[in-house]
Amino acid sequence: MPGERAALIWGVVATILVVISTIGVFLVAPEDADQGVIQRIFYFHVAIAIASLVAFAVACVAGILCLRTRDARWDDVGEASIRIGLLFSVLVVITGSIWAKASWGTWWVWTDPRLVTYLIVVLIYAAYFVLRSSAEDDRRMRYSAIYAIAGFASVPLSFYSVRVAESFVHPVVFTSSGANMPGSMLIWFVVSQAAMIALFIALLEVDLVGRRSERALRRLALRLENA
Repeated sequence: MPGERAALIWGVVATILVVISTIGVFLVAPEDADQGVIQRIFYFHVAIAIASLVAFAVACVAGILCLRTRDARWDDVGEASIRIGLLFSVLVVITGSIWAKASWGTWWVWTDPRLVTYLIVVLIYAAYFVLRSSAEDDRRMRYSAIYAIAGFASVPLSFYSVRVAESFVHPVVFTSSGANMPGSMLIWFVVSQAAMIALFIALLEVDLVGRRSERALRRLALRLENA
């Protein structure tokens, strides 16, 4: 089936890229002179954060298409994307806390707008599943799509806070003049970012294949009952 083939291809691509990026980050990329080995977590921390925002953007687009077409397949894409985006968000918080504790001696700073706005994004999308469980059938699909679209408004807020806020806890990696890192680091960040995007697509494809298989089994069971 095309869906299963796509899941397999993206799974292979994601695996290869994750392996290459891990080897490159820990064995090839130069070590930061100020932070030492703990700085290597940046390659995954930032890449996963961007991948989580991409997942929420996909959910927003799926929500728009779901409202226009009333096709349950777009509802599947939206829910799966938010589920994966939340998984990535948890990894962002974990890796960011480890990095902050090792580098600046604190796990979390509530006065940092970048940390707080990202946490708000996570809580907004976590509430998506509360809303989804409160409705059924067409209403659940419609409400979920509207919420996914409205919730995406928090993503630019989080991104903008990273650009304008000043903090010793959360350094600016990308400025208006370009990447704030040498090319030997940038190339491995790009590879890590590609790996996280590929991983998101692979997980999304696997999730959708599972949903389609579950629906097919339910239809088969219904036919057997009617027979």
